[in-house]
Amino acid sequence: MSLAAAVVVPAAPALLPGIGGTADPLADLRERAAALVADTATAKGADRLVVVGSGTTTRVWPGDAPSGAARFTTGRVPEGALPTDLEIGRLLAPSGGGETLLHSVAADASPQECAALGTTLAAGPSTLLVVVADGPATLTEKAPGHLQPDAAPFAEGLACALAAADTAALAALDPATCDRLWMRGRAALQVLAAATDGLAGELVAEESPFGVQYLLARWG
Repeated sequence: MSLAAAVVVPAAPALLPGIGGTADPLADLRERAAALVADTATAKGADRLVVVGSGTTTRVWPGDAPSGAARFTTGRVPEGALPTDLEIGRLLAPSGGGETLLHSVAADASPQECAALGTTLAAGPSTLLVVVADGPATLTEKAPGHLQPDAAPFAEGLACALAAADTAALAALDPATCDRLWMRGRAALQVLAAATDGLAGELVAEESPFGVQYLLARWG
């Protein structure tokens, strides 16, 4: 395996500057996520950085693809605009250094398809994998998916899996359950599970200010 390390960061659109309005409610989380990616990249010295996040299709995107942030403001999104998850990853990636690859995975990709992509990514040069993924968005009544009673124990299990670098737990995530709990990060986390082997896990932060589980984690 050639995965030097992995970092999990939230997929919150408000991490993109301007999306959260003048209040910029996730400024601190953005800063911590960027620092975690930069510190890990420096410590591991990987030859490339690969950003993986959900999209409508599984494909590689050009590094200079236009921003799609307007989908949250004016709605006028240019052709070929990056999926939000990849735009967040591009924003958090440190400037300079080696190659950066932006790779979406279809949000409805099967666990087998996610595993195949993870195996492929791990077969390349020494890599830092940046996984853009949220936990469930159904933790409170005001959450995007409203309250689901089993969302809290699900979120607790997900946090434990990231803390322990438990690839088996991530690989076993059920797509139907994740869809019901509005868990956008399932596919990307299952790519992570297949791309790693024997790394130590660390849960750096967990919060849910809008009823959505945001996670910062590092495997290395």
